[in-house]
Amino acid sequence: MTSETTKLQAKLATLNVSLDELETQLEPLFAKSLPETVVGLETIQQAKLQVLLPYLVYDLVFIYLKSRGIDPRTHPVIAELDRVRQYFDKVKGAEQSDEKKKYGIDKAAAGRFIKHAIAQAKDIRPPVDATEGAASTSASTSNVHVPVTITSKMAERAEYERKLKEEDSGEGGEDLQVFDEASPATPDEEPVAETKEKNAGLKRRRPRIDPFTGRFFIPSTL
Repeated sequence: MTSETTKLQAKLATLNVSLDELETQLEPLFAKSLPETVVGLETIQQAKLQVLLPYLVYDLVFIYLKSRGIDPRTHPVIAELDRVRQYFDKVKGAEQSDEKKKYGIDKAAAGRFIKHAIAQAKDIRPPVDATEGAASTSASTSNVHVPVTITSKMAERAEYERKLKEEDSGEGGEDLQVFDEASPATPDEEPVAETKEKNAGLKRRRPRIDPFTGRFFIPSTL
Protein backbone atom coordinates (compact mmCIF):
# COMPACT_ATOMS: atom_id res chain seq x y z
CA MET A 1 0.00 0.00 0.00
CA THR A 2 2.80 2.36 0.78
CA SER A 3 4.37 1.94 -2.65
CA GLU A 4 1.08 2.58 -4.44
CA THR A 5 0.45 5.68 -2.36
CA THR A 6 3.91 6.96 -3.22
CA LYS A 7 3.29 6.44 -6.93
CA LEU A 8 -0.05 8.27 -6.76
CA GLN A 9 1.49 11.19 -4.91
CA ALA A 10 4.26 11.44 -7.51
CA LYS A 11 1.69 11.47 -10.32
CA LEU A 12 -0.36 14.18 -8.57
CA ALA A 13 2.74 16.32 -8.12
CA THR A 14 3.58 15.97 -11.81
CA LEU A 15 -0.01 16.87 -12.72
CA ASN A 16 0.08 20.00 -10.57
CA VAL A 17 3.33 21.15 -12.20
CA SER A 18 1.91 20.53 -15.67
CA LEU A 19 -1.29 22.44 -14.86
CA ASP A 20 0.71 25.38 -13.55
CA GLU A 21 2.77 25.50 -16.76
CA LEU A 22 -0.41 25.25 -18.84
CA GLU A 23 -1.99 28.13 -16.95
CA THR A 24 1.09 30.26 -17.57
CA GLN A 25 1.00 29.54 -21.31
CA LEU A 26 -2.74 30.27 -21.57
CA GLU A 27 -2.53 33.68 -19.92
CA PRO A 28 -1.94 35.55 -23.24
CA LEU A 29 -5.05 33.90 -24.69
CA PHE A 30 -7.16 34.93 -21.71
CA ALA A 31 -5.96 38.54 -21.96
CA LYS A 32 -8.11 39.17 -25.05
CA SER A 33 -10.85 37.51 -27.02
CA LEU A 34 -10.20 34.73 -29.53
CA PRO A 35 -11.04 36.80 -32.66
CA GLU A 36 -8.61 39.49 -31.53
CA THR A 37 -5.90 36.87 -31.01
CA VAL A 38 -6.46 35.16 -34.36
CA VAL A 39 -6.67 38.26 -36.55
CA GLY A 40 -2.92 38.91 -36.54
CA LEU A 41 -1.91 35.35 -37.46
CA GLU A 42 -1.40 33.67 -40.81
CA THR A 43 -4.03 31.32 -42.16
CA ILE A 44 -2.19 28.15 -41.27
CA GLN A 45 -1.46 29.44 -37.75
CA GLN A 46 -5.13 30.35 -37.24
CA ALA A 47 -6.14 26.80 -38.19
CA LYS A 48 -3.60 25.32 -35.77
CA LEU A 49 -4.85 27.47 -32.88
CA GLN A 50 -8.52 26.75 -33.52
CA VAL A 51 -7.82 23.00 -33.59
CA LEU A 52 -5.51 23.05 -30.58
CA LEU A 53 -7.95 24.82 -28.23
CA PRO A 54 -10.79 22.23 -28.41
CA TYR A 55 -8.27 19.39 -28.14
CA LEU A 56 -6.91 21.02 -24.98
CA VAL A 57 -10.40 21.32 -23.49
CA TYR A 58 -11.25 17.67 -24.25
CA ASP A 59 -7.92 16.55 -22.85
CA LEU A 60 -8.60 18.40 -19.58
CA VAL A 61 -12.00 16.69 -19.38
CA PHE A 62 -10.23 13.36 -19.87
CA ILE A 63 -7.84 14.18 -16.98
CA TYR A 64 -10.74 15.28 -14.77
CA LEU A 65 -12.59 12.01 -15.35
CA LYS A 66 -9.46 10.05 -14.48
CA SER A 67 -9.02 12.05 -11.26
CA ARG A 68 -12.66 11.38 -10.31
CA GLY A 69 -12.24 7.63 -10.81
CA ILE A 70 -14.43 7.51 -13.93
CA ASP A 71 -13.32 5.45 -16.90
CA PRO A 72 -12.93 7.95 -19.80
CA ARG A 73 -13.38 5.17 -22.39
CA THR A 74 -17.07 5.07 -21.53
CA HIS A 75 -17.46 8.83 -21.92
CA PRO A 76 -18.24 10.68 -25.21
CA VAL A 77 -15.05 12.70 -24.77
CA ILE A 78 -13.07 9.91 -26.46
CA ALA A 79 -15.03 10.31 -29.69
CA GLU A 80 -14.46 14.06 -29.61
CA LEU A 81 -10.74 13.60 -29.11
CA ASP A 82 -10.60 11.25 -32.12
CA ARG A 83 -12.53 13.76 -34.24
CA VAL A 84 -10.16 16.60 -33.37
CA ARG A 85 -7.11 14.45 -34.16
CA GLN A 86 -8.34 14.20 -37.77
CA TYR A 87 -8.14 17.96 -38.05
CA PHE A 88 -4.56 17.83 -36.85
CA ASP A 89 -3.74 15.60 -39.84
CA LYS A 90 -5.54 17.94 -42.22
CA VAL A 91 -3.69 20.99 -40.92
CA LYS A 92 -0.38 19.16 -41.22
CA GLY A 93 -1.12 18.22 -44.85
CA ALA A 94 -2.07 21.79 -45.69
CA GLU A 95 1.15 23.08 -44.13
CA GLN A 96 3.28 20.68 -46.18
CA SER A 97 1.51 21.64 -49.41
CA ASP A 98 2.12 25.32 -48.66
CA GLU A 99 5.83 24.64 -48.16
CA LYS A 100 6.00 22.77 -51.47
CA LYS A 101 4.32 25.66 -53.25
CA LYS A 102 6.66 28.14 -51.59
CA TYR A 103 9.87 26.31 -52.50
CA GLY A 104 8.62 24.63 -55.66
CA ILE A 105 9.55 25.85 -59.14
CA ASP A 106 6.91 27.24 -61.43
CA LYS A 107 7.80 25.43 -64.66
CA ALA A 108 5.78 27.74 -66.88
CA ALA A 109 7.39 30.87 -65.42
CA ALA A 110 10.85 29.31 -65.60
CA GLY A 111 10.29 28.42 -69.27
CA ARG A 112 9.29 32.00 -70.05
CA PHE A 113 12.39 33.38 -68.33
CA ILE A 114 14.66 30.98 -70.23
CA LYS A 115 13.11 31.83 -73.62
CA HIS A 116 13.42 35.54 -72.91
CA ALA A 117 17.09 35.16 -71.93
CA ILE A 118 17.85 33.15 -75.10
CA ALA A 119 16.17 35.79 -77.27
CA GLN A 120 18.24 38.54 -75.65
CA ALA A 121 21.45 36.55 -76.14
CA LYS A 122 20.69 36.13 -79.85
CA ASP A 123 20.08 39.86 -80.26
CA ILE A 124 23.32 40.83 -78.50
CA ARG A 125 25.50 38.36 -80.43
CA PRO A 126 27.78 40.33 -82.88
CA PRO A 127 27.50 39.56 -86.60
CA VAL A 128 30.21 37.35 -88.05
CA ASP A 129 32.03 38.60 -91.17
CA ALA A 130 31.68 36.38 -94.23
CA THR A 131 35.43 36.34 -94.89
CA GLU A 132 36.16 35.47 -91.29
CA GLY A 133 33.58 32.71 -91.40
CA ALA A 134 35.08 31.30 -94.60
CA ALA A 135 38.60 31.53 -93.16
CA SER A 136 37.56 29.79 -89.97
CA THR A 137 35.77 27.12 -91.98
CA SER A 138 38.79 26.53 -94.22
CA ALA A 139 41.11 26.48 -91.21
CA SER A 140 38.92 23.97 -89.45
CA THR A 141 38.76 21.76 -92.53
CA SER A 142 42.52 22.06 -93.18
CA ASN A 143 43.28 21.02 -89.62
CA VAL A 144 41.35 17.79 -90.08
CA HIS A 145 43.79 14.90 -90.40
CA VAL A 146 42.55 11.85 -92.28
CA PRO A 147 44.70 8.76 -91.72
CA VAL A 148 45.83 6.96 -94.90
CA THR A 149 45.69 3.20 -94.97
CA ILE A 150 48.41 1.60 -97.15
CA THR A 151 47.38 -1.76 -98.53
CA SER A 152 49.66 -4.49 -99.84
CA LYS A 153 48.68 -3.73 -103.45
CA MET A 154 49.57 -0.09 -103.01
CA ALA A 155 52.98 -1.05 -101.62
CA GLU A 156 53.64 -3.45 -104.53
CA ARG A 157 52.66 -0.81 -107.06
CA ALA A 158 54.95 1.77 -105.46
CA GLU A 159 57.86 -0.70 -105.52
CA TYR A 160 57.17 -1.50 -109.16
CA GLU A 161 57.12 2.19 -110.15
CA ARG A 162 60.38 2.78 -108.25
CA LYS A 163 62.10 -0.04 -110.15
CA LEU A 164 60.84 1.34 -113.47
CA LYS A 165 62.23 4.78 -112.64
CA GLU A 166 65.61 3.29 -111.75
CA GLU A 167 65.76 1.33 -115.03
CA ASP A 168 64.76 4.38 -117.09
CA SER A 169 67.39 6.55 -115.42
CA GLY A 170 70.11 3.91 -116.06
CA GLU A 171 69.26 3.45 -119.75
CA GLY A 172 68.99 7.18 -120.34
CA GLY A 173 72.53 7.70 -118.99
CA GLU A 174 73.98 5.09 -121.39
CA ASP A 175 72.17 6.23 -124.53
CA LEU A 176 72.82 9.92 -124.19
CA GLN A 177 76.17 10.73 -125.87
CA VAL A 178 77.35 14.17 -127.00
CA PHE A 179 79.59 14.55 -130.08
CA ASP A 180 81.34 17.88 -130.47
CA GLU A 181 82.74 17.19 -133.97
CA ALA A 182 81.13 15.55 -136.94
CA SER A 183 82.40 12.05 -137.63
CA PRO A 184 84.39 11.69 -140.94
CA ALA A 185 82.61 9.99 -143.72
CA THR A 186 83.86 6.56 -144.79
CA PRO A 187 85.50 6.10 -148.21
CA ASP A 188 82.67 3.91 -149.40
CA GLU A 189 80.05 6.53 -148.62
CA GLU A 190 79.48 9.44 -150.96
CA PRO A 191 77.39 12.45 -150.41
CA VAL A 192 73.97 12.17 -151.86
CA ALA A 193 74.17 15.64 -153.44
CA GLU A 194 77.46 14.81 -155.26
CA THR A 195 76.05 11.59 -156.68
CA LYS A 196 73.03 13.44 -157.96
CA GLU A 197 75.26 16.02 -159.67
CA LYS A 198 77.31 13.29 -161.37
CA ASN A 199 74.22 11.53 -162.58
CA ALA A 200 72.85 14.80 -163.87
CA GLY A 201 76.15 15.44 -165.75
CA LEU A 202 75.99 12.05 -167.40
CA LYS A 203 72.49 12.71 -168.58
CA ARG A 204 73.40 16.07 -170.09
CA ARG A 205 76.67 14.85 -171.76
CA ARG A 206 76.27 13.99 -175.46
CA PRO A 207 77.88 10.79 -176.82
CA ARG A 208 81.10 11.27 -178.81
CA ILE A 209 81.91 9.81 -182.30
CA ASP A 210 84.85 7.58 -182.80
CA PRO A 211 86.86 9.15 -185.69
CA PHE A 212 88.15 5.83 -186.85
CA THR A 213 85.02 3.80 -186.82
CA GLY A 214 82.42 6.53 -187.04
CA ARG A 215 80.42 5.07 -184.14
CA PHE A 216 79.19 6.65 -181.01
CA PHE A 217 80.87 5.73 -177.80
CA ILE A 218 80.44 6.75 -174.23
CA PRO A 219 83.69 7.60 -172.55
CA SER A 220 84.37 5.78 -169.37
CA THR A 221 84.32 7.82 -166.25
CA LEU A 222 86.77 5.53 -164.50
